[in-house]
Amino acid sequence: MTPRHAVAGIIVAAVSFVSVACGPPPAPDPPLPEIVEKAIAYHGGDLYERARMTMTISSLSGSFRIEATRNGGAFDFVVINPAQGERPERRVQLTNEGVTEWIDGVESELDEEGVRRATAFVNARVFFPLLPYTLKGDDVLFEDRGLDRWEGRDLHRMKVTFNPGTSNDADDAYTFWFDPETGRIEQFGYDFDNGLRYRRAISFERVNGVLFSDQDNYAVDGGKVPVDTLTPDYVASTMRLLSTVRISEVTVEPL
Repeated sequence: MTPRHAVAGIIVAAVSFVSVACGPPPAPDPPLPEIVEKAIAYHGGDLYERARMTMTISSLSGSFRIEATRNGGAFDFVVINPAQGERPERRVQLTNEGVTEWIDGVESELDEEGVRRATAFVNARVFFPLLPYTLKGDDVLFEDRGLDRWEGRDLHRMKVTFNPGTSNDADDAYTFWFDPETGRIEQFGYDFDNGLRYRRAISFERVNGVLFSDQDNYAVDGGKVPVDTLTPDYVASTMRLLSTVRISEVTVEPL
């Protein structure tokens, strides 16, 4: 399984998808649907496997810094949440060897629950910027919904769920809408215990071969609403614009 997270909370709500590798090499990931393969190739392809990427992600809840490195099977993800007011800086590093946390530069002693929380902290912030590559994994289940009409365009709709028990939030479900010709992710949504989110790309930037996007983030809160509820009419009539998620200061260094 490839290391990854799946979602929420600047992305709020978090699904843990990182496999901390120990022991023998993992089995190859199962074949992906054609549209997902096309999407990965269009967004960055092999660069996801061998590159160091850095970026700042900002939204309503603040901003944080990501340093994500993969070199074949080795990965090294660092998330830095800067000090703000009385809140100290938090820095967490997740690698094949495990997870380490620093608060204001002082390493924390992590018990089992601390390891779980620190891992989820990284996962919840790495998954979205590295889409669609983060849809790879033997715990990911796909349901092809075919073409779906949005604002005068036909988009390829794909529902994504996860094997039970494989992460903290494996019961959450996602839906992605891809450009059927290129595979570009135009929008996606996900449900979780406290509501429903819909994210629509509003601008794209390709940095040294890898595609990133800023997104408007729409919300419904107050209890789980199935992701299958998402339609153009539902978004327009029921959801509110919660925030705009922006990616800046991006670097991509192939290895």
